[in-house]
Amino acid sequence: MSGTVSRPRRLFWYIYAYGLLMLLGSYVAFEVSLPVVFALSTDVMDFRMEALHLAELASAKSPELAQELGPPAAAKGRQATLYGLGGELLASSVQPPLFPFTPADLRDVKNRLQWVPPPVGALTAEELRDLKVRQLWVFQDNTFVYHVAPVWNGDTLTAYVVTANPRRFSFYELVGGLMVFELFVLAGLSFPMARVLAAPLERLTAAVREFGQGRLSARALLKGRHEVAELGRTFDEMAVRMESLIRGQKELLANVSHELRTPLSRLGVTLDLVEEGQPDELARRLPELRRDIGELQQLVDGVLQMARLDLAANQAGQPGLGVQRSALDPADFLRDTAERFRLGHPECPLQLELASGLPALEADAVLLRRAVHNLLDNARKYSEPGSPVTLRARADAGTVHVEVEDRGIGISADDLPSLSTPFFRTDRSRTRDTGGVGLGLTLVRRIVEAHGGTLAIHSVPEGGTRVTLTLPRAPTAQVVARNASEDESSRVESASVQPNGKRRVR
Repeated sequence: MSGTVSRPRRLFWYIYAYGLLMLLGSYVAFEVSLPVVFALSTDVMDFRMEALHLAELASAKSPELAQELGPPAAAKGRQATLYGLGGELLASSVQPPLFPFTPADLRDVKNRLQWVPPPVGALTAEELRDLKVRQLWVFQDNTFVYHVAPVWNGDTLTAYVVTANPRRFSFYELVGGLMVFELFVLAGLSFPMARVLAAPLERLTAAVREFGQGRLSARALLKGRHEVAELGRTFDEMAVRMESLIRGQKELLANVSHELRTPLSRLGVTLDLVEEGQPDELARRLPELRRDIGELQQLVDGVLQMARLDLAANQAGQPGLGVQRSALDPADFLRDTAERFRLGHPECPLQLELASGLPALEADAVLLRRAVHNLLDNARKYSEPGSPVTLRARADAGTVHVEVEDRGIGISADDLPSLSTPFFRTDRSRTRDTGGVGLGLTLVRRIVEAHGGTLAIHSVPEGGTRVTLTLPRAPTAQVVARNASEDESSRVESASVQPNGKRRVR
C-alpha cells in the first residue's frame, strides 16, 4: 500500500515462532522411531545371525566352535562368550570374557522371550530362522550392542552365547544429527505456512487502516472459511453499512439544501416587496409565503424526526429520544386518527374497516399516528377529488395489519423500490402541490421499523395503491373487549363530504 508507513509484522513472527516451537514436538517421534535408529546405527541382522550361528554350533557340539571362539576369531575382533546356565565359562574369544547373567536374569528372559526348543520338521527354514531371531535377547549401551542366544541339547536349555558388537555411531550423535536435519527441513516448510497464515491478517489490517483514513471503499475481500476470513467478511459488511450511512448523510444534506433553496428564495422576494412598498403584490403573495413557511416547517420536522429515530435505533448507545412505548388499543387509536383526518380533509371520504377482537399493541401513539396520517395524506393527494380512501385493520397470529388503500393514480413498478428513499418523488408528483418534500414514506418506514414491524406497498398504475403496516402485538396482549354492537366481523364507517372549509390538522 503506497503512502503508508511500514510497520513490524509482529503477528507473522509470532506465528512463525509458534511453528518452530511445534517442531520441538518432533522429539517425541524419536521415541517411536528408536528401532529404526537402532537398525541404521548397526548391522543388526548380521549381528543377530552371528549370535544364532554360534548358538547352533554350541548346540551341535561342532568342532568349528573352537575356531569361532578361538584365537583366530579374536584376531578378527569378534567378541563372544559361551556360558553354562550356572554361569561357568565354557569358551570365549575375548579376554576378559563378556559378563555372565544370574539365574534370575535367565529365568526372566526365558519367560519374557518364550525360550522353547525349536520344533524339528514342523517349520520351513525361513520360519525357523524368524522364530530364533524373535528369541534373541538384544540390549545395548553407549558402546556395544549385545545379543544373547540360547543353546539347546535336545529339549533342554544347557547354555547361552553372548556377543558384543561395536556401534558405528553414538546413539546421541545419531539422534542429534537427525534432529538437526529435521529441524532445518521443517523450519523451511513452516516459513511459507506462517506466511499463508499471516497474509490474511496483514490484508485485513491494511483495509482497516485505509478505511480509518477516509477511504470508504476499502474492503478486505478475504476468501475462505477460517476465522480470519470470517472476520474480514464481517468488516466488509460493516464497511458497506458505514459507507451507505455516510453517503446517505451527505445526500441528505445535499437534498435538504436543495429543498430549502426555493422557499428561502421566495421569502427573499417577499421581503424585497415589503421594502419596495408594494402592498398589493405582497397581499397576493401572502398565501404562497404561508405555504413556503409550512414547507420549511415540514422539512425541518421530518429531518429532525428521522434523526431521532436513527439515534433511537443506534446500538452504540448514542443519546436519543427513542420510542415511548405504551399499551395501545388499535381500534380506538385508528378511530381517533380517522376522525382527525376527516376534520382536516372533509372533502376526502374515508372508510374505516376494523376487524373484531384486535389485540393490543405496545407502541408510541404519537409516532404511529404520524405514520398513519402520512399514508392517508398520500392517498388523498394521489387520488381524484371525491375518491374514497380506506383505512382497515386486521389481526393474525402475533401481528396486527394496518392498511391504507386508495383508488388513485398508482405507482409504477420502477418507482416502488425507491419510495422510502428520502426526498424521492415519483415522476408524476414532482410539483409542490402534491409532491411535498419526499420524506413521508421514509418516516413511515423508519417508524414502523422502530416498532419492530414491516412496511409493504402494492400498487398498480391507474389502479390504486395499498400500503400495509405489519406491527407485532404486545407481548402480554389480551384481546380487547368489544361492545355487543361491534361483534360483527368488520365495520365500515364512511365520512360524508362537506364542501365548506378545509382545515388541516397536523
